[in-house]
Amino acid sequence: MSRGKKSIIKLPAFALQAYLLLFLLAGFLASTPVAAHAQSAKKWAKRGQDAETRQDYDTAYEDYRQATLKNPKDMTYKAHFERMRFQAGVSHIDRGRVLRASGDLTGALNEFLRAREIDPSNQTAQQEIDQLQHPESGAAAVAPTPTATPQPPTRQSQMLQELNSVAGPIQLKPVSNDHITLKMVEDVKVIYQAIGKMAGLNVIFDPDYVSKRIPVDLTNVTLDDALRIVGTMSDTFYKPVTSNTIFVAQNSRTKRADLEEQAVQTFYLTNASQQSDANEVLTAIRNLMDPSTKINLVPSQNAIVMRATPDQLLLAQKLINDLDRARPEVVVDVAILEVNRDKVRKLGLALPQSVTLTPQASPTSSSSSSSSTTGTSTTSNFTLNSLAHFNSTNLAVGITGAELDALLTDADTHILQNPSIRATDGQRAQLKIGQRIPIATGSYNAGVSTGISSIGVQTQFTYIDVGVNIDMTPTVHYDDEVSLKMKVEVSSQQSSVTISGVTEPIIGQRIIDQVIQLKEGEPSILAGILTKQNNLNVSGTPGIGELPIFKYFFSSRDREVQQDEIVFLLIPHIVRESVLSRLNTRAIDTGTGQAIELRHVDADQAGMDLGNPGFVSSKPPSTGPATSAANAAEAMVQQMQKQAQPLTPPAPTDVVPSGPPVSFSVVPPASAQTVGSTFQVAVMLGNGRDVYSVPLQMQFNPKVLQLVNVDTGNFLGRDGQAVALVHRDDGNGLVTISSSRPPNVAGVSGQGSLCTLTFKAVAAGDSNLALVKVGARNSAQANLPAVGSQAVVHVK
Repeated sequence: MSRGKKSIIKLPAFALQAYLLLFLLAGFLASTPVAAHAQSAKKWAKRGQDAETRQDYDTAYEDYRQATLKNPKDMTYKAHFERMRFQAGVSHIDRGRVLRASGDLTGALNEFLRAREIDPSNQTAQQEIDQLQHPESGAAAVAPTPTATPQPPTRQSQMLQELNSVAGPIQLKPVSNDHITLKMVEDVKVIYQAIGKMAGLNVIFDPDYVSKRIPVDLTNVTLDDALRIVGTMSDTFYKPVTSNTIFVAQNSRTKRADLEEQAVQTFYLTNASQQSDANEVLTAIRNLMDPSTKINLVPSQNAIVMRATPDQLLLAQKLINDLDRARPEVVVDVAILEVNRDKVRKLGLALPQSVTLTPQASPTSSSSSSSSTTGTSTTSNFTLNSLAHFNSTNLAVGITGAELDALLTDADTHILQNPSIRATDGQRAQLKIGQRIPIATGSYNAGVSTGISSIGVQTQFTYIDVGVNIDMTPTVHYDDEVSLKMKVEVSSQQSSVTISGVTEPIIGQRIIDQVIQLKEGEPSILAGILTKQNNLNVSGTPGIGELPIFKYFFSSRDREVQQDEIVFLLIPHIVRESVLSRLNTRAIDTGTGQAIELRHVDADQAGMDLGNPGFVSSKPPSTGPATSAANAAEAMVQQMQKQAQPLTPPAPTDVVPSGPPVSFSVVPPASAQTVGSTFQVAVMLGNGRDVYSVPLQMQFNPKVLQLVNVDTGNFLGRDGQAVALVHRDDGNGLVTISSSRPPNVAGVSGQGSLCTLTFKAVAAGDSNLALVKVGARNSAQANLPAVGSQAVVHVK
């Protein structure tokens, strides 16, 4: 057997260098964090859950989106992704409204654009964008279509050409639009002709008109105003005959009916989803127009056709623009939380509870025979002899057994149902989750009616819905409040009972039927029901089983505590608004009671009115992330389980800023942070006296830290008031934060947490967290003296 020899391979120097380079590259890649695209769908979903817990809806939306892209067949990821899409869009809309209220229109537009990008189905974002970009609510310009290849004319094209050739109402086009100054006492015809010469118009008169002399004193008025003034003084009216010719006649209903031009126009309704909606618009227009006006509704086309004067048509267009509006829509987040707890404790020693004595004639005897080995036991009956010799052997004793109990059970059940319903203003919406159970409602004998007795009794059944049944009709008000006519029913089958041979289910119900009015985003408890039952059963030896110490050895105690709590909560969110502007609510001049005659203002004034419409309805500043009904239900149950604590009266506020300055301190985490971790930093306020609003700026190192979110603290809202918190990250490590209380409320005194900043460590190093600018104002909008501080965060 030959012995193996070790062989040594000698490599050139350049090969050793290549191997060394590959080794170092492999070590570098091993130390580099895994790329985001290499993460699994489960990891993305876990990151989304963590971000959702922090109420960082943007990050949660992106994480769930990645999870959905990784595993598009998993409907759980899809459901989380769609839910976070809605939450992220709403949060950006709320932030944009706060920025708009504070005057930052550019930042507000960016937030609205981001909301539309995240959730294109949320029409509120597009409405807010239109309000900022097109305050006059004008229609977008339509791009011209490219010229098509000439085609031979058809009958339809000729008809369209003829229709296009039909002229519309005559528009007066004077040669000069200069303001008119005229002072004279002359015949009406002379005055009209003088005004016509100044404007470059031809003036003709009705042959039946009888002129008269009137004084006229006009100074720097427009052509329309001059003609209106002269017509009022002379009781005349004019109508355009051509673009540069007017016809003047006596102002009477007969003459107007004979001379006023009539036009036909079709108005298409864009938001009338039901015929009743179109009928309401039609009725409003018909009641405001002259009874002789021809107006008709075409339900199949959702259109209104009208024949009237140009001014009447323009007035109808204005009314349709005001009344044919998109109905608001509401998403109601409902939470039904039921907590059941059943705690049983059974402990003790139960001695024999009973002794029985049974008399017998003679003890049990056994007999056997030689032919078999079978044994029998017989008991003889009592005789006079057995009674004469009755003794203890004739008594059979029966004693029950002793029992040692040591049992502890604790059952805690949480049932959370968190549906969301989207409904249109004034329209009924229903949601049913559960099952249908048959219930016997009656019976009849079919043999009586058919004459066949073998058919028997037939039972009739009906079905009822068991589970969660929600019936809701919302009404959205223009002050961003929502009225809800709501019926919430939670039912379940508890047991069954037999009635006349038919087993019927027993249904347990919890029903709320009421009408409430809430602000948008305001959580409300519909009902909180708490049922607590305490049962105690004691069994044992009388007397000795009731002694303080001996009761545990001579009795058994069975204690059961049952607790059942149920909370109904709902939170309405307006996802589509019906925005009103001054163009919708302003009054317009429609002439006299004899005829409708609109008065037009000059172009500069019209542009001024449209450029600043002054929207009537605007939402109040957001107080932070939207509240979830499920989270509110959990908090409500915890609040119901705690005992009420006495409230400490607030400290008196100071009218004049005095005393020590308001102090701001930064409280970072005590331990060093790792790269990729997320942590929170609190900004604490001390020495507060009637603090109403706080603006501040914090500087940090953007190469080490990245700002994730800013949440409000408990200081300014400790009395239950809503707090408006706005922050802006400029991207260079400077974040601006503004926190304020609602108008017309007092400030807060004392100390507490002002806000909480969430950072993400992106690189190793140290970062200063310095409050470079701090300030505070009281309820009288007076500045309070304030001082800031700084801290350091270590990232390894």
